[in-house]
Amino acid sequence: MAARDTKRILIPLTIFSMFFGAGNLIFPPFLALESGGSFIPAFIGFSITAIGLPVAALLAVERTNGLEPLSSRVHPAFGRIYTIAIYLAIGPCLAIPRTASASFEMAAKVIGTDSGIASAIYSLLFFTAASVIAMRPEKLTKVLGRITCPLLLILIAVLAAGCFSSGYGTIELPAVAKYSSSPVASGLIDGYQTMDAIAALIFGIVIALNIRDLGYEDAKEARRIETIGGIIAGVLLLAVYLAIAMIGRYAGSNGIFAENGADVLSSAAFHAFGKPGLVILSAVFIAACLNTCIGLLSSCGEYFSMLFPAVGYRTLVVVFAVFSAIVSNIGLNIIISMSVPVLSFLYPVAIILTIYAFLPSGISPWSMRLCIAGALIESALSLAGIGILPLSDAGFGWVIPSFFGALIGAMIMRQKCKYM
Repeated sequence: MAARDTKRILIPLTIFSMFFGAGNLIFPPFLALESGGSFIPAFIGFSITAIGLPVAALLAVERTNGLEPLSSRVHPAFGRIYTIAIYLAIGPCLAIPRTASASFEMAAKVIGTDSGIASAIYSLLFFTAASVIAMRPEKLTKVLGRITCPLLLILIAVLAAGCFSSGYGTIELPAVAKYSSSPVASGLIDGYQTMDAIAALIFGIVIALNIRDLGYEDAKEARRIETIGGIIAGVLLLAVYLAIAMIGRYAGSNGIFAENGADVLSSAAFHAFGKPGLVILSAVFIAACLNTCIGLLSSCGEYFSMLFPAVGYRTLVVVFAVFSAIVSNIGLNIIISMSVPVLSFLYPVAIILTIYAFLPSGISPWSMRLCIAGALIESALSLAGIGILPLSDAGFGWVIPSFFGALIGAMIMRQKCKYM
């Protein structure tokens, strides 16, 4: 029984480590610093979209046996195109290269140089380690669950404990404008901008592999384990987000001002520990980014090896790792400028698909199609600078046209059924 319980613990730890990257580190402390006295409602809003939405997306693909079967409910061609776009956008075209560049920026503060040569050496070592571990995607629980995730949690705990033991200061920072007027809505937007729900849609394929490798062959039992694991991972995310958010509160109370979350953490770490604090923080960033990179490489390799079996999983992992290493050194800013609009275009569809995964299977396909059509049209208009609908500035302009699209689709199906 003890061995079986240990196996079950490994799944939520693995899921947590795949989710928790550099972006997850920098949002909570900056939110805490800027929200001031409105921290609690802002953090609640953040948790809904940064934790609840990704966990729901993970459970959605578990219910539907993957992203492509889920998106193919709209149309098979749409399902294939959308799934490929998601894997490329969240994989080698943005998120994978960013794991190396983000962690190097923090490591550079310790080694004292951010030269091109240092960056190239770092990315070579980083992607070599990530691709070697990713070669056995079904064994990620043995590395992420047993080693790197516990290490990451210990490092975060040390960093947080050091800040807390140093004591909070007496400065009470006022909330910046957006948090003072609408803290919950601002927190919702901050969590929404992590775009973790997209990553959740592609992680399911590797998580399922690891559950089977742990001996859970029965499909019903495997789904139950994944569901429980996703929920526990969400609780763990909540605890860690709260801990690093408190570091932001600590920074603000001691008069530490910063322009972003990374600066908040590095300033707080240095204030509490001195130079060793930056070493600890760099290790946190490296561990978090390496975990996410491994998860993304494995997920992309698994999906594209199903599309191109002649190429093979391991070859694809190497190709993605090499491409990402090059991009992280010479073209990341360009890739980000191209990929972020694409992700903004794809993200509303990911949320809609997640919602429909939990609705009754007999729901009108036209409702789903027109709902997504409304989101895509509004997203295209917003990218063209014509975002005129309410909430467009916050990235939620697609909600209204999607709602009416779903309503019209349901009415169309109802009329069809009436005359059949």
